Amino acid sequence: VKCDHYWPFTDEPVMYGDISVEMLSQSESPEWIIRKFRLGYADETQDVLHLNYTSWPDHGVPTVNAIESILQFVHIVRQQANRSKQPIVVHCSAGVGRTGTFMALDCLMQHIREHEFVDILSMVSEMRSHRLSMVQTEEQYVFIHQCVLLMWQKKKQQSITSDVVYENASKT
Repeated sequence: VKCDHYWPFTDEPVMYGDISVEMLSQSESPEWIIRKFRLGYADETQDVLHLNYTSWPDHGVPTVNAIESILQFVHIVRQQANRSKQPIVVHCSAGVGRTGTFMALDCLMQHIREHEFVDILSMVSEMRSHRLSMVQTEEQYVFIHQCVLLMWQKKKQQSITSDVVYENASKT
């Protein structure tokens, strides 16, 4: 593990210098954990939501069978972002491979909802103009394409389902 475990293991408050961190709640699924923390500094407190995707290997990608799961997780994070309007910190160990892949999926998911086209290469290139090495490996780039394919298939299916305005009615 390249990243320190920077949150408490239990609901007992832990001090990190002058900052106290208390875990208020934790809910787990097979692929992720959602925790709520209360941070304290002097007389101020701030509640923070911590969404931790646990099934993503370093330098790799989730399995093809986990595409639905990661897309659901991206959707949950986006819902929280829209609901709270608080800043979001996305990170992995180096901050480029998994982070870039996650951010690309979030951007593409939003784009696909509103548009009938997508340019993955341009979007990743734009991300890389702000931080080098975003989407670090070929495997991560291919994974983005696999996820986008599923997003398009779901959008198409929703469109077909919502276009049905007639139904068969038997005459009696």
